[in-house]
Amino acid sequence: MTAPALATAAEAGRVVPRVLAVPADVLRELARRGPVEGVPDLVTTRLLLGCGVLLFVLTALAIAAGLVLLSGEPNARGHEVPVTLAMLALLAVACGGAWYVGRCLRRVGGMVVRVDAEGLRWGDAASPQAVGWQALGRARDGPYDVRTEYVSSDALQKRLVFHRAGQGGEAAQVRLPLTLSADGSRVLRFRNRAEVLRALLLRLATEPRSRLRFDAEVFIDAGIDPETWTPMPAPRRWLWASTLGALVPPAAVMACWPLGQHTGWLVLAMLLATGLGAWAAVWFVLQRYPGLQGVFEFETPAGPAA
Repeated sequence: MTAPALATAAEAGRVVPRVLAVPADVLRELARRGPVEGVPDLVTTRLLLGCGVLLFVLTALAIAAGLVLLSGEPNARGHEVPVTLAMLALLAVACGGAWYVGRCLRRVGGMVVRVDAEGLRWGDAASPQAVGWQALGRARDGPYDVRTEYVSSDALQKRLVFHRAGQGGEAAQVRLPLTLSADGSRVLRFRNRAEVLRALLLRLATEPRSRLRFDAEVFIDAGIDPETWTPMPAPRRWLWASTLGALVPPAAVMACWPLGQHTGWLVLAMLLATGLGAWAAVWFVLQRYPGLQGVFEFETPAGPAA
């Protein structure tokens, strides 16, 4: 992008993307290889669910043993009814949990994720969701077409977000968990997740008609160097470490707060310490990896500028 173009974009208040060229050997590899399909890790999924069933069963047995011993407990006299009802409710919860997790154990498998030259397929193998690369486009609002996000219902994992053309020409968001599994109770993870995620991001960078704008955080979360398309796990690890380090200031405030002081001041101090820790975490990562911020576009024959 030329200097006049940069100045014009800056004057218009737009975020100026950093344009990167996809290496020629990466493009040749992409054209040469066929579809990339996820390999589900069914052993780990079954093992985790089996441990869940065992935990609920042991809990139910412990509660049942407690009910048997309750009749001979002198301290429980006069309170037998409420205690028994509470323990029966816990027993029902434990039995229900064992039944539900056991039901999930019988349904393990049947999930798919596939990236090929036509598009992306993911979800239930019997009726997968699908989107073609040519149907993807730019977001109507915001500086990013491809980004990651946290949502309250999936607090422990991020989702990859991009846009497709919807009905009436409106852009519709496509959300895909970064684990690539739409249902963790059926497939906890895919063994070749890194390979599939790299292929997906490469297709997003090279196949759509319009050149898509990537949030730099996408590559931190994916552990991929956007310049060489090689594995780059260090920034993500430093981000996790600095995030944990951001918990130190509020923990120190809580530990050192004098007894008897007003609770409102404690809350205010905790908020200030949390904000300081979060700012320090972000500053550290940006200082260590200054190139991993902003917006990226990729210059390829298949992706002309829009």
